Amino acid sequence: MSMVLITGSYQVFHDRPDGDTVHFLPQDPGFWGDVPGPNPVKRDENGGASLRLDSIDALETHYKGVGPDFAHQPLKLGAHAARDELLKWLGFTRVVQDDEEKVVVSAPDSVPGYILTGGADPFHRCVALVGRGAPPDVGDPPAPARSGFHLDVTLGMLRATANHHLLSLGLVYPTFYESLPDKLRADLTATAKQARAARAPGSVWQHDVTTSGAKIENLGSLTDDLVMLPKLFRRLVDYVRLFGPDLGCLNAFLAGGAEEFTVPELRKPPTVGLQNVVEVIGDNTVRMTRPVEDLLFTEK
Repeated sequence: MSMVLITGSYQVFHDRPDGDTVHFLPQDPGFWGDVPGPNPVKRDENGGASLRLDSIDALETHYKGVGPDFAHQPLKLGAHAARDELLKWLGFTRVVQDDEEKVVVSAPDSVPGYILTGGADPFHRCVALVGRGAPPDVGDPPAPARSGFHLDVTLGMLRATANHHLLSLGLVYPTFYESLPDKLRADLTATAKQARAARAPGSVWQHDVTTSGAKIENLGSLTDDLVMLPKLFRRLVDYVRLFGPDLGCLNAFLAGGAEEFTVPELRKPPTVGLQNVVEVIGDNTVRMTRPVEDLLFTEK
């Protein structure tokens, strides 16, 4: 599957960037119309849009979900590290955020870059591989690609993106959807496994309890103590807010979420519901029974 290239700039002032979300303004917003798929990209009044970085999931810094307040994952155990590294990698030299994670100081105001996208998610965020500076060269003789080009993304192009960079440092989790080409998924899977094995200081893998088991005592267990796959965190924090920390009804709650995924190696039809790969064990402890890179989610 080819991806559409769009050139432009990243801008974060008055926005809430995190480790897998950033604002992008195309040089020509008309190219948003070239993004494939059934979901149009939601633009702001200036023609920019929120990007969701393809294939990765960063610890939450301001998840809304159920309830009146934002919830976050442990800020000192990695939730801010991915955000800070993404902004630094893109070229921002100074970013200051307020207590609600909103950017109040940005230097420079914007940085140039490009995206490679295969579509938008159901929330109308453009899902993209995020590049900095000039776009890759294509053709013979080589020349910089232009907005609107449909490119067969090579491994070299992938490895020049923030998505790959953050995954290689272990600052984010892999999370794959069906639209991702198999060769790119294979490379990102290998990259994630290397980062997990390294368990570098500051990485999510240093403290990850997704498959080893997370004991839930209260909401603070999720927001302050336990590092886990954000997709699982979001379901758990909503559950605890609604029903309290007792996980007796968690499987039924997860079944209601109806996430659809396949395990490619099993060559079976899609499975519906995270309860098929999540179990409650022992003393109110929850764990995933498969590593997330084994799963291929359906984007609805």
